[in-house]
Amino acid sequence: MREQLEALEELSRTDLAFRQIDVELSEVDSQLTELRSNVDKIRELLDRERQQLADADKLRLSHQAELEMIAEKALRSKKRQEQARNNRETEATTRELEVLKREKEERTAEADRLAQVVVEVNASIVRHEGDFAELAKHLADEEAVARGRREDLLGRKRAMEDERKAISSRVRADILRIYTMAFTRRGSGVSECTGGVCRGCHVTLPPQLYNQILRADRVYQCPNCNRILLVPRAATSR
Repeated sequence: MREQLEALEELSRTDLAFRQIDVELSEVDSQLTELRSNVDKIRELLDRERQQLADADKLRLSHQAELEMIAEKALRSKKRQEQARNNRETEATTRELEVLKREKEERTAEADRLAQVVVEVNASIVRHEGDFAELAKHLADEEAVARGRREDLLGRKRAMEDERKAISSRVRADILRIYTMAFTRRGSGVSECTGGVCRGCHVTLPPQLYNQILRADRVYQCPNCNRILLVPRAATSR
């Protein structure tokens, strides 16, 4: 039975190391996911800004076209005013010119505002394109590092799988089932028992049970957490 307990102790160390590799793989993936998310956010921001720039520039050009039309209308109104035959026609063309003047002022102000928007959005795009290029390069570098890291971790994992199979083959099937169930539920299948205390859940064991565990003549489980209890080899060799 001592050989079985020793094999379980080896198996536990292997499984914990195996799980640590999975944790590290998950961390690598999480870091890359966060970086990719940041890159996507800046890309989406750039897309919005470029669309905003296109819309503002289109509207600015539209106002400029309207200003040209207003200028043409004003020119025609002035000609009609010069050719007016009476006060009524003069007053009518004067009102037209006043309306056109207000429209020109409004369109000019809006065109100037949009021109300023275009300048500001252009400057923002330049800044964000720099941020995007820097972050995209950082992501590419991190992905290269992550690929190497993943290959190393997966290589270790494959090697440990073979090691685990070899250790598991030394454990009786019924004991392996108990161990696997505890590992699945508790995150570890065995627990050291020192001074009559299960170090997995910190429960004090009945003295009679602890004395039985010290004999190492069979598999004993913690009555609280169901882990298989192991004692230091020095304690079982007395």
